[in-house]
Amino acid sequence: MSLAGLPVIPSCAECGLESGGRCRICRRHLCTDHFAYEDHRPCRERMAANARRFVCYVCGSPAPPRQWSTALFAHYVDSGRCDGCRRYICDERHTRLREERVEIVADSLRSHRYYVTRRYCDVCAPLRRLGGLRGTARIGSVLALAGTIAGIVLLHSR
Repeated sequence: MSLAGLPVIPSCAECGLESGGRCRICRRHLCTDHFAYEDHRPCRERMAANARRFVCYVCGSPAPPRQWSTALFAHYVDSGRCDGCRRYICDERHTRLREERVEIVADSLRSHRYYVTRRYCDVCAPLRRLGGLRGTARIGSVLALAGTIAGIVLLHSR
């Protein structure tokens, strides 16, 4: 029996062991030991180069994105950003609402669970059903455009 048709389980880009999943940023296959951003090269360099950006917009305390693994199939991802306005917010004082969701991603013969944390700041938490501050602004601009078009149509119909 030939083994040529069997899919191969990818190996970790850092150490060569069996891969536990893909990094959400650089898309490289990584084992559980190298899944965190600071444990593999492309994301570690990106985190170091952009360290000044990863601060809370309210108080200025560090709010870096994080990801880690607890098993070959369970990975935790926290972007450190408000899901409504996309600004970085600290976990301790300025995250008003936190939601956890599970994303199941198929990878060859296996699937991986990514536990993704969605957080909202004080401004975006009441507006989360509309998409936060950005979603509300988007809806407002669409309504303003619709009002403008309706006004032009009414003026030209007279």
